[in-house]
Amino acid sequence: MALLCLVSACGAPADRAPGAATPEGYREAAAAFDAAIAAKDKPTLQRLIADDFLWVRGSGATGDKAAFIAALAAPSIRIEPFQPAAPRWITSGDSALLAATNTLRGRADGAPFVDRHRFADHWLWRGGRWQLVYAQVTPVPGASDDVAD
Repeated sequence: MALLCLVSACGAPADRAPGAATPEGYREAAAAFDAAIAAKDKPTLQRLIADDFLWVRGSGATGDKAAFIAALAAPSIRIEPFQPAAPRWITSGDSALLAATNTLRGRADGAPFVDRHRFADHWLWRGGRWQLVYAQVTPVPGASDDVAD
């Protein structure tokens, strides 16, 4: 969570030319986001997630920023620190998409869980910083302990 100053040094001008290089810092923003999930760091989640954020759950149900943060910060849920596997970044201009697989471990209502899923997180460069605008989670086929919906 020491990555809170991750985008302040990016400094790309707001009026960048079309086709300009993607601003630096998107990987650091994603790492700060993952750390904030494990730490239940609501202020960092509030800062990194855009107000117009859309969350598509494994069940197909959708949620917004408030629902996403509430789910992650619920007192009954504890998620251990994690590292996405096989990350693939697709970047263009002010857009960075991270597609990867996660294995989340933790406790829900005191019971241990393992949640294997694939996800796509779409980050946009807005107002001089990276913000998460979209997240979609898909259960990994055959993963028996999935709890994500």
